[in-house]
Amino acid sequence: MIPLDTEGINPMVNKKFIALAALTTLVATGASATAPSAMPEQSSYTIELRGYVPVICRASVNATQVATQPGQTSLGQLSEFCNSPTGYQVWVDYSPSLANSSIIIDGRTVQLGESGSALIDSSTTAAIATKDLALDQSGDGAQGNLSIRVVAL
Repeated sequence: MIPLDTEGINPMVNKKFIALAALTTLVATGASATAPSAMPEQSSYTIELRGYVPVICRASVNATQVATQPGQTSLGQLSEFCNSPTGYQVWVDYSPSLANSSIIIDGRTVQLGESGSALIDSSTTAAIATKDLALDQSGDGAQGNLSIRVVAL
């Protein structure tokens, strides 16, 4: 409170002035107790980051040309990569001349039929894998083309 010099002021005016000053102080003190600035500072914050990753799936065979012959021929290794969280399938598309042959992937045989496409591997999650791949031609060793594709699920 600020001291007031009341000398030379009419006593009646002085009492009114003091009462008014006291009332103003009381109102000001009561108002500051509920002011928003009296709230404590927040000490933690939340930051949200979002990112979008495109689905990328690919497969490759390290042998690009292989001389075929009757029996089993190594095609090298099949490298698979797919970041699809729900998995993927690996398909082989082949020439009609390779029908009735089979693909051997890590020791598992997949028969190649007349359709020109066969499912040779699948995963229910994202994965990176390397597998041995071979072509088994029990016939005459006919020539043809193989193409590997990956389908995200």
